[in-house]
Amino acid sequence: FGQVAASAIIMSTGLIVSFMPDTWWGQIIAVIITLIWILGIINATNFIDGIDGLATGFTIIAAIFFLIITLHLEQFYVALMAAILVGSCLGFLLFNFKPAKIYLGDGGSTFLGFMLASFALYGEWSFRGPVIALGIPVLILGVLIFDMIYITISRIRNGHVHNFHEWLDYTGKDHFHHRLMNLGFKEEHAVIFIYIIAIILGLSALIVEHARVSYPVVVLMVQAILIFVIISILMLMGRKLSKD
Repeated sequence: FGQVAASAIIMSTGLIVSFMPDTWWGQIIAVIITLIWILGIINATNFIDGIDGLATGFTIIAAIFFLIITLHLEQFYVALMAAILVGSCLGFLLFNFKPAKIYLGDGGSTFLGFMLASFALYGEWSFRGPVIALGIPVLILGVLIFDMIYITISRIRNGHVHNFHEWLDYTGKDHFHHRLMNLGFKEEHAVIFIYIIAIILGLSALIVEHARVSYPVVVLMVQAILIFVIISILMLMGRKLSKD
């Protein structure tokens, strides 16, 4: 209920995705997409908070890229909030990386997810069309989005979850970081590997935002597909090893 209430407060200020048609049905779909986006990113951030330093470090990386792009686009309010989040998380990460002395807990991780989801909605990410504007935050938060979609499909298909409440409460060992550890990664190495993927996706978002090519959507899609194919292969390999 708290997550839905927080999402409703954000949307009541008029912060709703803007790529849908300006019709009554378009606005209804926009509200639904916005709610799914906020709830999805909140819980995706909570989901990756399974090993020391992962959620905090990922938030730092994502917020840095949000900061860079919003500064370039002169959206200084979002840039300021992103800078504050980076600074606070950097101080926390010193004590949260393995071996962790302090932990985010559900309250901390969901707050970070709420902030990241809000940045994506507040920012005007491109002046070159809605597809690019949508693609930039999706790339920056790509690790979260991919992990959430993958484990959701897997859990529904395997009969582990049957409704939204079960989806929230289910705690499995099927996340990306678990798959990496099944492949032989140490916990801290899995965290660093995911950091690297997040940085690559963030750099891809910067390239797309600065691109001056005829078909930037093609560049965006190729970059995203290559990264997510690699992640998919690693996830499937980790799943096979966990079964063995």
